[in-house]
Amino acid sequence: MTDASARAASARPVPTAPVDGAVAPLDAVVFRWTAPPGTRVFDLRVATAAAPSDALFEVTGLPSTEATLAGALPAGDLLWWVRQEGGAWSAPARFHAGTQADVEIAHRAEAEAAARRRASERAAQASDIPDAPPPAPVWPYATGDALDGAPEVDWARVPGFGAPARAALPRAGAAAPTLLGPLGGEVADAGTVALRWTSVPGADRYEVELSPRTRFDADVLTLDAGGATELVLPGVVPAAGHKMLWRVRAHVGRGATAWSRYGRFYPADADTAERFSLAMDRARTAQRLQRDHARRVQQREMDLIPLHERPDAVTSQAMVTAILAMVVSSGLLIALAAVFAAVWL
Repeated sequence: MTDASARAASARPVPTAPVDGAVAPLDAVVFRWTAPPGTRVFDLRVATAAAPSDALFEVTGLPSTEATLAGALPAGDLLWWVRQEGGAWSAPARFHAGTQADVEIAHRAEAEAAARRRASERAAQASDIPDAPPPAPVWPYATGDALDGAPEVDWARVPGFGAPARAALPRAGAAAPTLLGPLGGEVADAGTVALRWTSVPGADRYEVELSPRTRFDADVLTLDAGGATELVLPGVVPAAGHKMLWRVRAHVGRGATAWSRYGRFYPADADTAERFSLAMDRARTAQRLQRDHARRVQQREMDLIPLHERPDAVTSQAMVTAILAMVVSSGLLIALAAVFAAVWL
């Protein structure tokens, strides 16, 4: 005998069903087991739990890993074994052969046990939910004319800033661009900050204005962005932490759109901008934790409501009623069609 054949002969099948005291219908028990590599023919043995050495049945030459004994087993606790032909028997597997009523009772008991496990798991999860929500997010958006500790800025001495030099142009029919960012008080790195906005159909170029003044009537820097919808400002504005407003309009043909609403940001040095970015990450995390807590609390409260009393169940009942009404209406239409056909034919 080769080593491979010796290993195949020593390997044993493993019973998989019925096992662990499962209830099976005595009039048709389906036995299943795993097959070791290289095995094709099996023997099956069944005995009572009270007398395991006395076989009730022993079936040989089974060609697959499944066999059904129909109407041959007595009611009660039974054991069964399986082996490859000529090999050693597997460990015994225990089951209970019962009537169909016994099987249904066992299935109900299993379903109830599963429901209790799920309820216990939900209760355990619910107990992990604190009643108090997590701390609210603290958004680090800046306000006011400048960041705390920002130095004074003489805008008359900043290159490019001065009286507005915009031309009076006919109003184009297109809508003004919409600003995408920065918008509402972000602290940005003055060396890398980029202004972004939406495109306007038919626009030839975009004109951008920046100013610390909301009226854009003084200390204005005007830039031509060409046809792009993004403008990077490497060192154009001072990194002093002062409020900077910006807006854009599109030039279309001989005219221009209205100015967009203005955005607001605070150009600063790279370290200050990095601290703002980290604070934004913390605020987003806090917001996510708050939303997750609210969702879990809502689910915990929903679990206490019976399924038929939940809002979605009411909707489902309404849908069922509507479907039944449609079915009834369809039936009436079919009946009327049959009557008309009988009359006219």
